[in-house]
Amino acid sequence: MLGIERKQIIINLLKQKNRVYVSELSKQFQVTDETIRRDLKEIEKRGIATRSHGGAVLNQQGEIKPFIERELINRKLKEAIADQLKTLIHDGMVLMVDASTTTKLALERINPRLNLTVITNSYSLINDLSDNDNIRFIATGGECYGRYRAYVGTDAISTIKHYNADLALLSCHSLSLEQGYMESNQLESDVKCTMRAQSTQTIMLADHTKFNRKSLVNSLPLTDVDVLVTDVKPDLSWLNYFKIKGLTLIYPQPAQDSEAEGMASTSSDESRSF
Repeated sequence: MLGIERKQIIINLLKQKNRVYVSELSKQFQVTDETIRRDLKEIEKRGIATRSHGGAVLNQQGEIKPFIERELINRKLKEAIADQLKTLIHDGMVLMVDASTTTKLALERINPRLNLTVITNSYSLINDLSDNDNIRFIATGGECYGRYRAYVGTDAISTIKHYNADLALLSCHSLSLEQGYMESNQLESDVKCTMRAQSTQTIMLADHTKFNRKSLVNSLPLTDVDVLVTDVKPDLSWLNYFKIKGLTLIYPQPAQDSEAEGMASTSSDESRSF
């Protein structure tokens, strides 16, 4: 049996039973425990499961969808978020940009005349925007994480630590008031946390479907991010939290809301709610 076939069977077993054990799998497939551990390591990198002592446990999120498929999900919501960034990214900036589909769309929609330096672990972003002569790309390199079209691991982290940026432009798998910003796997979380640490300011992009949900890995506290940009006005609990903590929350506002709150239109800096 090919390794790829064995891993797919293991994934199916995880979905059926929520947990698998190395000793049982090695007997079932008549391979060594070390072979099964390597299989589980690859499955963990895909965000499907988390290895534990003697086996692995299925993540609540299940299998991560391929990047090209995720680019199409909630695209209108991502476009609404991207349009709020026009006044936040300026000529000459150095940006740290993660490998999410939301940040990729945001860079695709900014003013193409801006001169930017972009440090990223996304090889999809570099491939699609490399024709823009105004953007200088610095790739992190590292281990290829295929489904995210991303570089991860110690080499990627080491490259990020070599640079300093004006702004980290990140997205997340989910967020909640209790847990903060979360990811589906530790590899992506490590990259995003390092980008945040190497940047003067951090902007998080998250559409409303990610609010009040939980994912596997606690990544960043809400207070570690300066600005959260979303596609619709969050509920009162979020508005109050951001006001109390002195954080900036940005979302598109209908003209009547702006007038009622004494704010300007969404196309200006005053689209910030706080």
